[in-house]
Amino acid sequence: MDMSNLPNRVVLDYAQECQAHAFGFARVIGMKGRADHKGRWNKDLSLHEFIGENAEAVGAEIAVAQFFGLKAFTPTLNTFKDEPDVGGRLEVKWTKYINGSLIINKTDRDDDVAVLVVGRSPVYALAGWIPIKMARVDRYYHRLQDNYWITQRDLFPINDLRSSSYGSSI
Repeated sequence: MDMSNLPNRVVLDYAQECQAHAFGFARVIGMKGRADHKGRWNKDLSLHEFIGENAEAVGAEIAVAQFFGLKAFTPTLNTFKDEPDVGGRLEVKWTKYINGSLIINKTDRDDDVAVLVVGRSPVYALAGWIPIKMARVDRYYHRLQDNYWITQRDLFPINDLRSSSYGSSI
């Protein structure tokens, strides 16, 4: 996948990739996790693939922190949905699909702001953002999965987040 033309790209260095992998591994092991739990749509991942997905998600969090210049960022462990992924209330949603949608689940907190990150390590792109409360409307509801899918065209531009009323969440 060629991501060289995407705006808002962030490229992780080797140390950041290693950090993402270590935290992805620790998250899965810490929850004694498997990809087959009831809250997951794709239950067919091996343990190694599940760890890989978690590592990519952590990489996306690191990319968001880097994009917003948060130098002291450290990924969280075992906070599940009790704390934001980045900053004061940023919930990072990752997909490997460049044209993928942002997915909001029942466990996401209404007061957070969701940021969609696309791509694969080491290259990620921040596709946009939306307040979670604003995403939970009928037009985005995906009844087969019982969650909300927001296409990239319906997201706010990532460069507008800091200057918005939600910018204090960074």
